Amino acid sequence: MALIFFSVSACRKDDICTGDATPDLQIKFYDYNDTATEKAVGTLFVTALPQQDTLLNNLSNVIDVSLPLNVNDDNCSFVFTSDQNNDTLVFHYNREQFFVSKSCGYKILFYNLDVDLQQDNDNWIKQIDIVKNKVITDTIVHLKIYH
Repeated sequence: MALIFFSVSACRKDDICTGDATPDLQIKFYDYNDTATEKAVGTLFVTALPQQDTLLNNLSNVIDVSLPLNVNDDNCSFVFTSDQNNDTLVFHYNREQFFVSKSCGYKILFYNLDVDLQQDNDNWIKQIDIVKNKVITDTIVHLKIYH
């Protein structure tokens, strides 16, 4: 009986991580010709560079996506593919390490977000607007992509 008491009393609230983790970049897609209207991407693939890691594979009628930024570098690149057309976005930001708790450890927050669309002869992404340049939560839209 005493063993059970000590086992239960030894657990503290901060021994369990509640999932307060590094936030993902939230992106929403809009109609280029009517910028107030959301517009689904028919088919979407997203690949992280340079490793060619497929993050999103053959999603249909996508309105929004969530992508992880690189926690080890101040930039990262993704290839967004729709209807066999590839557009590369390069993200730049500053990272800040933030202590969450003993059980969760640290998370990375991203500040001064900027994005470059690599121009080619046939971009399907027409415009990008940064809504929030701080990625400190993944409950809000950070980026709008118009196509």
